[in-house]
Parts: sequence; C-alpha cells; structure tokens
Amino acid sequence: MTRSEIFQALYRSPEIYRPPLEGKSALLEVTQGCSYGKCAFCDFLRDSFAILPLEEIKYKCQLLSQVIDGNDRLFLLGCNPFCLPTEHLLEVMQYVHEYLPSVQMTAMYARADDVLRKSGEELAQLRQAGILELHIGLESGSDAVLKLHNKGETVADMEAACQKLAEYGFHYHFTVIPGLGGRKYSQEHALQTAALLSRLNPVSIWCLKLVIWENTPLYETLKQSPELFQELTPREVLQEEREMFVHMDIQKTCLYVDSTILNKYTIMGVLPDSRQAILDRMDHLLASGEE
Repeated sequence: MTRSEIFQALYRSPEIYRPPLEGKSALLEVTQGCSYGKCAFCDFLRDSFAILPLEEIKYKCQLLSQVIDGNDRLFLLGCNPFCLPTEHLLEVMQYVHEYLPSVQMTAMYARADDVLRKSGEELAQLRQAGILELHIGLESGSDAVLKLHNKGETVADMEAACQKLAEYGFHYHFTVIPGLGGRKYSQEHALQTAALLSRLNPVSIWCLKLVIWENTPLYETLKQSPELFQELTPREVLQEEREMFVHMDIQKTCLYVDSTILNKYTIMGVLPDSRQAILDRMDHLLASGEE
C-alpha cells in the first residue's frame, strides 16, 4: 500500500477532529462521535456514537506503524474515547506498545464524567499504560451556562474530575467557549470561568469560537425563540474574553491560545509570563474598533 492508501484506510471519516496542540501527533481512530451527544451547541450530536472493534484498532496500529516515522506522541481519535471501559483502553494500549514502540505519550478527548466513572485503580492502570494527557471540554465555569446548553456536567463535576486526574499524575487541557452564555449570562460566564480556571491550573487553555451549527438545539432556539439566547458580536465576545482573562490568576505554567479572535486573529502566550502581553494585544484590538 502507498502512504496515501494507508491514510485512507486508517480513518473511517474524511473529517479528523483533534486539538491544535496535537497537530504533530500521530492519530489513531478508536471511537466515532460522542457517547453523550446532547450538548445544545455541539455539531457532534449529529453523529452516532460507535466503538471500533479491537481487531480493527489492531489493524489500524499495524497500518500506522508504516507511516508514524518515529513519532513519540499519539492522539486517540473520537469525541471522548476516555469513556471506553478500562479493559478496552488497556487492550488498545497493548497494541500501541506492540506496533508503535516509538510512542511515549498518548492523549485523547474526555468528559469529566468519563473520569469520574473510573476508579483510582483504573486511572493508575491507564496512567501506567502510557495515557498521560486528556483534553476536556470545560466550556464554562458557570453552572447556569452549562445547564442552559445541556452539558450534562456541573462545575463540581469538573473540579472532582481534575482532582482525581492530578492525584494520579495526568495532565489536562481545557477548551473554553467565550460567548457561550449569550448576552444574558456574559458577565457570569466570564467571571465564574476565570475563577474555575484559576482553581484548576490546566496545562493549556484553548478558547474556541462559538459556532451556531445547523440542526443543533441551539440553532433551533435562535430560530424559534431568539429571546432565550442572544448571540454576542465578535467584538462583544472579545470584551467578554478580556473580562475573563483579567480575572484569571494562573500561577503554574499554562499555554493560552485563542485562534478565533474577531474571527481573524490568533493570540497565544505562556502564562503567567505572557499575561500582560496578551492583555495588551486584546486591548489593542478593542481600541482599534475592528469588528
């Protein structure tokens, strides 16, 4: 098989979703869709959840071994593969060790409730097997905003999950969505998200643009009952993000990234050292009057 044919055989879907920080990671597909699939804003709920058979994953590891080129970092594809039973994940990691020996670190997406369902012993086993980092959709530090969008998790769930992960030596990254509270909850979303991020000290924070996807509950709300959610303009989103940022107190090293500011710019820096520089860039863009 050619490299092109191998890559075509590796992935069931032509669309690959992974965090920007995993841009150089080798990618192994283990699930499709989200096991929860009920968040009002998320387009993944349109995709049915599927767990790839272990034999298929084994075959994909054999294929990936031909094109991994010594990469030491692996990302398991799927919206939240950490939901898989521990025995299944350990079997996957056995294939990884057997066929992809260059891999030293494995990461994936996870929900907080995926973490909470696993015992301490299970987390220790997964950590020992080489799963070291999880990317978690925090979205908001406001329970009101999480409830508004049917996230299925609370702030207390997020804190409990991260406490367990830290206890067993996992690193975790967060996704936050400025503007997710709409106009009604904008201030609460900013301040309470800042407070939660300050308490949890993630390895990275990725601010993600809120997109109103067609055929999602949020899209239907905007179409049928717009008074229930008023979308912010890009400038208002930046103002809200600045409010969140200025109230954050991140003391440990943390990469902060927003690649969707005003639908045009990327701001990136390592906290706490780059705190003032990032704030200055936000203020510069707000003062420019750009929309």
